Amino acid sequence: MKKNFLNSFKQYSLCIVLILVSCLTGCEKYGSYISYGKKGFTNTNDDSTTAVKGTVPRIELTNQNTKITVYLSVTDQNGNPFTEFNEYNFTIQQVCKGSTDTTLVKDVTFSSMNQQGKNVAVAATMDYSGSMVSSDITQMEAALSDFVKYKNSADYIEIIKFSSGDDVVQAFTNDAASLQSALVAAYPGIGGSTAFFDAIYTGLTDCTTLISSKTGLLPAVIAFTDGNENNSQVSFTDVITLAQNNQIPIYSIGYGSVNQQIMGDLASMTGGRYSYTPDATQLKQLYSMISGQLKNIYQVSWSFVDPGCDEVQVIVKTTYTCKNGTYVSYTTKSFFPK
Repeated sequence: MKKNFLNSFKQYSLCIVLILVSCLTGCEKYGSYISYGKKGFTNTNDDSTTAVKGTVPRIELTNQNTKITVYLSVTDQNGNPFTEFNEYNFTIQQVCKGSTDTTLVKDVTFSSMNQQGKNVAVAATMDYSGSMVSSDITQMEAALSDFVKYKNSADYIEIIKFSSGDDVVQAFTNDAASLQSALVAAYPGIGGSTAFFDAIYTGLTDCTTLISSKTGLLPAVIAFTDGNENNSQVSFTDVITLAQNNQIPIYSIGYGSVNQQIMGDLASMTGGRYSYTPDATQLKQLYSMISGQLKNIYQVSWSFVDPGCDEVQVIVKTTYTCKNGTYVSYTTKSFFPK
């Protein structure tokens, strides 16, 4: 009897130890299925994801170019951000552009923008050209109004209205009331041509000026139009060059008869995202989606050793396993260490 009791006690104790070890090395919480340990976040209950898309909105060099911080945005196929990824969902390499001698990045610091207390600085363009009818303008203004409502108290927004020219009707501010007043105020330039590139260029320039004096902000431009560029002083190349040199992503929104190639390139070449809708009533949904993407960005930092080249590419592989399988996304972004 005593022997049986001791054997039972030993077996019970062994089970407890195994359970504790299991939890310490790889405990899993079902429901959200959060995994701990050296493996990426997975969710076997997620049956809605069919693709993963990663982008790099921005790369920063700080501490006299000895620290690099990469901003990562990861969403599903519908643009919904993943909020529970960890550093093991990502594999990061860096390489001098034109070389195949890649270096695997190790010893990183991983966090989210929310954890770091960072906020956004968004320059938003509003199209008042002749092709925008009254109902379109109403929907555009309502969508941006909601975007302002979603912002954190320390987020900065600038409003740029354009038609034949562009005008900053509200410079960067974190005051929501001022922004709401400016976006619905009558615009005297309504009904002209489309100086779309000029408006984006102004936003990029003002973002650059703001972040040079205020730290802790992720700059971005939301570029909305319903038509094709036809009246700017600057070119598409000018816009892309300014965005790339200053690491500012462009989140382009197309409505109506836009040039899909140009709108897509504005986003993909700068680390932003492109959204399109043929229906102006869907603009609120698109602005809400972009707001969610900007609020849920990861930051990965590591010590940077200059490889001695003019342009460095960061290559990010994102891996996520869900009920439908394992999905992988690759994205690259360049920066200039000199």
